[in-house]
Amino acid sequence: MAHSVSGHLKLQIDEYDELIGKLVPAYPAMRPVQLDLLALSLPKDGAGARVLDLGGGTGALAAAIAKRFPGATVEIWDTDPEMLATARERCAVFGERIRYIERTFTDSLLPCDAVAACIALHHVKDVSVKAGIYKNIFAALKPGGIFVNADTAVCATPALRDHAFKLWAASMRPHGIDEQQAYAHFASWAHEDYYPPLINELRMLVDAGFAEPECFWREAAAVVFGAVK
Repeated sequence: MAHSVSGHLKLQIDEYDELIGKLVPAYPAMRPVQLDLLALSLPKDGAGARVLDLGGGTGALAAAIAKRFPGATVEIWDTDPEMLATARERCAVFGERIRYIERTFTDSLLPCDAVAACIALHHVKDVSVKAGIYKNIFAALKPGGIFVNADTAVCATPALRDHAFKLWAASMRPHGIDEQQAYAHFASWAHEDYYPPLINELRMLVDAGFAEPECFWREAAAVVFGAVK
């Protein structure tokens, strides 16, 4: 499960935040959706709550959670030491409210009130491994806790799959990435990434024990989904 973002995207770590907004459709819109959903399950201001951020990278999501919920503790789980070092710098202002765990999220998770992930779980290409991650998430969550995942999902039906990638490529164009460059990115990422159809993701959540997984928001290939335990 070790994964190096600098090796995968061929960029320096400090360039990641800027580039991801250009490469992922509607990336900026995902964050407020996740935060509003977390608010449904966390105590007011997150008082005493523990939130796990899986594959938390540069700490952007963890920082947003810590800011929105000043009473919460956020744990970033990531195997990339370079990214965790960047997260430590970014999140230093939050002190001990943010913790840094250099560990794969295929391991058993600690008991928590919520689990979040953003543009991370698509790196898990083995469906059985991802199914195990979802089972670990369900086991770790307290009753009423929420799992909210912002990621990419693409339908397997050829026409719908092609349409999703066309929309994804079109979303990059305003950022100076033309269609040929976009499809070159898709081909390169395919070596490490897998975007399961959303229905498969939701079925895995059901198998993990969640009663009613849901798609909360979607635009082209970008999606926010999850469930309440």
